[in-house]
Amino acid sequence: MNLLKKSILAASAIALMTGAAYAADPVMYSEPATIAADDGFDWDGFYAGVGLSIDAITDGGPVDNYGYIDAIIGYNYTHEQILFGAEAWVGGYWDVETGTDSGFGGGVEGRVGYLATDDWLIYTGIGYYLYDGGADYVTLGIGTEFAVTDDMSIDIEYKHWEGLSNSFAGPSVGTSLLWHF
Repeated sequence: MNLLKKSILAASAIALMTGAAYAADPVMYSEPATIAADDGFDWDGFYAGVGLSIDAITDGGPVDNYGYIDAIIGYNYTHEQILFGAEAWVGGYWDVETGTDSGFGGGVEGRVGYLATDDWLIYTGIGYYLYDGGADYVTLGIGTEFAVTDDMSIDIEYKHWEGLSNSFAGPSVGTSLLWHF
């Protein structure tokens, strides 16, 4: 007999002996394992967080880049797969290039979104921003937000700013870390 036939015969003999040994063991009943159902992220209710963003505002001349850090509060309500939300923020801004032009501002935003999955939101928003110097803007945005834990989400948003009291306009991009409660 060659080596391959001997190996197959030995493996078969071991399998038969092992199977016979297991067949002699008494059958014990055990409860089936249960798996906790994932109900998805709970988007409804209040949330708070911190946001960082940068914009590129111009009135047709050189572009001014401003950075922002904001404290955020908001509320969401969902109906089936549709989300309705309102958000307010206040924070500081600074000129990214010079660091000299800085101050405070705040704003509000309403948003409507679609829950693509239980843990992923796609939305559009319209907002209003007021600087401490009196300049104000309307913002139009699109964004996505996704759950990272049972009570935390990350929001990424693109906005277009349009000056109401001046001729400045431009885009911004930002991200927020939000805690839902």
